[in-house]
Amino acid sequence: MNEPGFNFAEVSISALAEQRIVHTILDGSGGLEQREMTDGGLRFIRYLLSISKCARFGFLPNFQDQQSAREIARQFIRYCGGAAIAMHTMQSIMSGEC
Repeated sequence: MNEPGFNFAEVSISALAEQRIVHTILDGSGGLEQREMTDGGLRFIRYLLSISKCARFGFLPNFQDQQSAREIARQFIRYCGGAAIAMHTMQSIMSGEC
């Protein structure tokens, strides 16, 4: 698929998904401003911990750090196999369908 703009669309969707996942992680952890955690965001963080290799060994990431949240979002997108699937999975988890 060498259509013009194909890679641009793919990169844009991936960047948008990453941004939304980071936002959800920060909401679930209380965010940078130490706000109240959202139920859906907290549910998503629990899911991320359940699939995390580091958490199995007792190392918990700092979900309130923007850079850590960004790296976790990228890992989640890779884990799901793409941005669209990651967004769908995140929405399912947040709504309690999974």
